Amino acid sequence: MKKVPKIRTSKQKKLLNKKIIKYYFENSNANSYKHIMEKFNVNAMYLNKVLSKELEKRFKNSISYRMRNY
Repeated sequence: MKKVPKIRTSKQKKLLNKKIIKYYFENSNANSYKHIMEKFNVNAMYLNKVLSKELEKRFKNSISYRMRNY
């Protein structure tokens, strides 16, 4: 039986985003979308948005991105 995602406030979303990102990068062996969706009770679209935004932020802060722009 699937869980229905809860309606969350903006503060709850920010905390959830931090937890998802932390879990994704700390648990490299168990970071499949399906596993994370079940653990945090979120849908695939929300999870994709959170991780995409974080990965883009990390890429823009990377040395390779900065050197490419020189």
